Amino acid sequence: MHLCNLLVQDAMDTVSDKPTQKTIYIGVISVLMLLFGFLFFGRRFFTSTLGLTRLSNISILLSEFFFWLILLLLSIYANKIEKNKFLIWQETHYNVWMHIKAIFAIFAITIALEVPVLLVLKALHLLKESSKIDEMKTVLQANKQLLLFAALTAGVTEEFIFRGYLLPRFQIIFKNPYIAIALSSILFGLLHFSYGTIVNMVGPMILGTVYGYFYWKYRNIAIPIICHFLWDFILMSINIKPH
Repeated sequence: MHLCNLLVQDAMDTVSDKPTQKTIYIGVISVLMLLFGFLFFGRRFFTSTLGLTRLSNISILLSEFFFWLILLLLSIYANKIEKNKFLIWQETHYNVWMHIKAIFAIFAITIALEVPVLLVLKALHLLKESSKIDEMKTVLQANKQLLLFAALTAGVTEEFIFRGYLLPRFQIIFKNPYIAIALSSILFGLLHFSYGTIVNMVGPMILGTVYGYFYWKYRNIAIPIICHFLWDFILMSINIKPH
């Protein structure tokens, strides 16, 4: 009797790991519409409504809270509509030493991939400064707490949305992990379109590819989150220092 119960439970778990194609399509399309809709229309609407002519603490906070809101809505959707866990893939837990090694490895791989790309863009005279980044530097120089919150928001919300939610569902749709990783990374890069330069899209695409491959292979979302947070926090901290 106990064995039968275990078999039934295993069967139920197997079914629950496969949300229907319809709910997956709806969830994926909805979150992409929210993200890119906010990118192209939402920010302008809020800034014009609030009378904000330049980037400020308030406009940055609005953007950060919007990502937390999307993450909350996705969690509710996965639980109530998909009838499934937000993270479809079963999490694999590692010890602290594995986390440290993985973080160093991801940083090393990311740098090794980004440096040649930056050199090529520089040779092609495509390595340009972003006016949006310059505005952000000015704001964050005067508010270190906001810098920390922005880096934390990017690390947590973007990894949960693009790697935790979209990546596994893209794999279900396309039945190919490499297509899923590539597509989620391209979309992640395009999300940074508003910064106005190629490097601000190519860089996130590389990051998304590295983080996506790691998450697919090792099934641990915490490590990409930590890496993403540290990467953004370190880069922003360096950039806002007066030269």
